Amino acid sequence: MNLLGLLRPFWLQILLAAGLALLPAAAQAWLPTLVVKPLFDQVLSGQWERLGAVLWAGAGLLAVLVVSGYALEAFIGYLSLKIPAVWRERVFERLLQADLMALPASSGGLTGRLVADLKELEGFLFYSLGGLLVQGILLLALLFQLLLHYAQLTLYLLLVLPLMALLLGWLGAWVTRYSRRTQAAMERLAARMAEGFGRLELIRALDLQAFARARFRHSNQQQYRLGRTRALIAALNLPLGQLATTLLLGLLLALGVGAVQRGQMTPGDLTAFLTLLGLAVTPLQLLSRIGAGFAQAEGASARLVELLELPPAPAMGQLRPQTLAGGLELRNLSFAYPGSPATLQNLNLRIAPGSFTAIVGPSGAGKSTLLRLLLGLYRPSAGQVLLDGLELHSYEAGWLRARMAWVPQEPLLFAGTVQENLAALAPGARPEAMQQALDTVGLGREIGLQTPLEDDGGGLSVGQRQRLAIAAALLREAKILLLDEITSALDRTSEGQVMAALEAARLGRTVIVVAHRLSTVQHADQIVVMEKGRIVQVGSHAELMGSPGLYADFWRS
Repeated sequence: MNLLGLLRPFWLQILLAAGLALLPAAAQAWLPTLVVKPLFDQVLSGQWERLGAVLWAGAGLLAVLVVSGYALEAFIGYLSLKIPAVWRERVFERLLQADLMALPASSGGLTGRLVADLKELEGFLFYSLGGLLVQGILLLALLFQLLLHYAQLTLYLLLVLPLMALLLGWLGAWVTRYSRRTQAAMERLAARMAEGFGRLELIRALDLQAFARARFRHSNQQQYRLGRTRALIAALNLPLGQLATTLLLGLLLALGVGAVQRGQMTPGDLTAFLTLLGLAVTPLQLLSRIGAGFAQAEGASARLVELLELPPAPAMGQLRPQTLAGGLELRNLSFAYPGSPATLQNLNLRIAPGSFTAIVGPSGAGKSTLLRLLLGLYRPSAGQVLLDGLELHSYEAGWLRARMAWVPQEPLLFAGTVQENLAALAPGARPEAMQQALDTVGLGREIGLQTPLEDDGGGLSVGQRQRLAIAAALLREAKILLLDEITSALDRTSEGQVMAALEAARLGRTVIVVAHRLSTVQHADQIVVMEKGRIVQVGSHAELMGSPGLYADFWRS
C-alpha cells in the first residue's frame, strides 16, 4: 500500500509508539479481571478485607493509563508533524530533480497537491494513528483475556469479526477511490485560486470577474460534490459498526445469562465478561472510523507516490574542460513536447563564440523553446545541440550551469534584500562585486544592496527587475548569456537602460537574445528569423533588409 510505503522508513518510531500504546491497552484489558471480577466475587460476597487490594489495583491501572496515554499522545503529535515534513522535503527535492517533460503543466496544481495531500497524511497521523495503535492493541489484549478466561463465548465473537472486517474493507475501497478523486479536484481548485490571485489586477481591468468567478465556482462545486460523496460513504462506517456490535453483544449476553443459569459461570464471571465486551465495543467502532481515515490517507499517499516516482532528468556527462569558447551549433534539431506536434523542426545554425545572436519571429515560432534546449533543460527529439563542437549533454551538469546565465521574461527574484537575491543567484559573489554589477547595469543610484524586495521582485519596476537579473548574470561570470523577451513589457526609457546593461554584459560572452522589438537587436552580429518551428532566414540586419522575406516584412510593418 502507498501509505504503508510512506510510513516504512519510520518503522522504529512507529514501533516505539506501539510500545507506548501497549501500556494503556494493557491497563484497560486487565481492569475486568484485576478489579471487576474480585469486586463482585470476593468483596461484595463479604470479603471486605480484599477491598484495599482491589482499590490499589484500580489506582495503579489508572496511573498507568494516564501517564502512558499522555506520553503516547505527545509522541504521536511529534510523528504527525515529523513524517509529513520529511516527505514534503523529499517530494520537493524530487520535483527539483525530475524530468521537466514528465512534470504536470500546472504549478498551482502541484502546489495544491503538495499541500493538500500532505495535510491529509498529517491529519491521519494526528487523529488516527494513535487511535489505531491503542484501539488495535487494546482489542488484541481484550481478545486474549476473553480467550484465556471465556474461550467458548469468545469463539462466537471471532466468527463474526471477519464479516465486519470484510464490510469495512469494502467501504474503505470506496472511500479510497473517492479520496483520490477529491484530492485531484482540490488540486484543480488550487490551480484556479493561483490563477485568480496571481492576476487580480488584470482580471479587474478587463472586467473578467464573472469569468473568473464561474471557473472557480465550477472547480469548487466539483470538489464539494466529490468530498460530499466521500463523506457520505465514510459515514456508513460508524452506524454499520454500531449495528453489528450491538447485535453481537445481545447474542453474547443471552449466551452468558444461559451459562450462569446452568452454573457454568459466576455472576462475577459474567460481569467481567460483559465488561470486557463493553471495552471491546469502543475499539471496534473506532477502528471502523479509523478505517475510513486510513482509506482517505491511502488516496492522498497514492498521489504523493506518483510525484516521488517521477523519472529523474536525463543524466548529463562528465566533461569539465578548463576553458570554454562558447560556440554553439544546431544540427538537424527537432523537438516536441509530449502529446504535441513538433515545436522545432530540423534546425541548423552556428553561433560563433563571443557573438551577439538575436532570434526573432512571430509568437509560437518556437523561440523560447529553442532557448530551453540551448540551456540543456530538454533533450532534442532528434538532432544535436553542440557546445564547442561537443554534444551539450556530454558536459557535467553543475559545470555547464555555472557557465550559462538565463534571464527569462519574468526574472527569478525572492523576498529579501537585493544582496540576498544576488548571493542566491550568484553564489560566492562578494558585496563589492555585487555593487559593481549594479553600477554596470545602471542600478547603483536607484537601489542599494540592502534594498528590500517582496516576492517576485515586488517593489521594483519591470525594467529594474530585468537589469537586476542581468547584474546577477554578470556576477556568475557566465560565458553564455541567454535572454528571453526582456524588453517586451518595457517603455522606451526602460528599454534603453536594459539594452545599455546588455551592451555592458556582452564583453567576452556569447549572447543570445529572443526579441520582440526588432529595433533592440538590429546591431546583432546575426539575426535568426523563425516561423512555425523552422529557421527561415539568417543574416545581419542589413543583409535581411536587402532581401525579401519575413524580417523585412516585420520591420516595415
